[in-house]
Amino acid sequence: MDYGMTDLKEAVKRLEDAVDSKDAEDVDMYVRLIRNISTQIKNEFWATHMEDKSIVIQPTRNEDRNYKTINTLEFLYKPMHFSNIYEGNEIEYYSKERTEELVESGAIDSHNEFWQNHEIIYGNVYGSVPIELISKETVGKLIRCGWKKVTVDIIEYKNVESDKQMRSVAEKKYRHYILLKEKETKSTLLLRYNF
Repeated sequence: MDYGMTDLKEAVKRLEDAVDSKDAEDVDMYVRLIRNISTQIKNEFWATHMEDKSIVIQPTRNEDRNYKTINTLEFLYKPMHFSNIYEGNEIEYYSKERTEELVESGAIDSHNEFWQNHEIIYGNVYGSVPIELISKETVGKLIRCGWKKVTVDIIEYKNVESDKQMRSVAEKKYRHYILLKEKETKSTLLLRYNF
């Protein structure tokens, strides 16, 4: 669904109503909706108005518009606190801690099922799970462990001939992403993490 400024204004009005009525679930829902709408407006702005190809800031303009954001979802991700994953054994400690937190929170099965249905081709985000697959209680537990909420754009590319070419585009254009192949549909998608 394409959102615009009118949708953003309406969502803000509904958020105000939810705050006035002290409806916590609606407040949470409208805050997420506003965040998603804002992200989409920002992405469309950058794609339409920015000309300088040397700017590498997420998101950036794709001259041919050979991609399409097909969905935006909210994920939880585990931040990395090291700059080089190949230095020392930082990634091993990170992976072990991520797995322990997923097990303790009860999210491990949902996490594993999601990532087993999506073959990772390449990326630079090493711990994430869609929020819609886990309970609110589990979300709370992971947030207490330091996980963060993030909106993730699911991007489908047209006219890209190979995974290698898609990886090259992703490395140049996006800061945080995962390039994956959806096993059920055999389609290659890019998850662009907006943090």
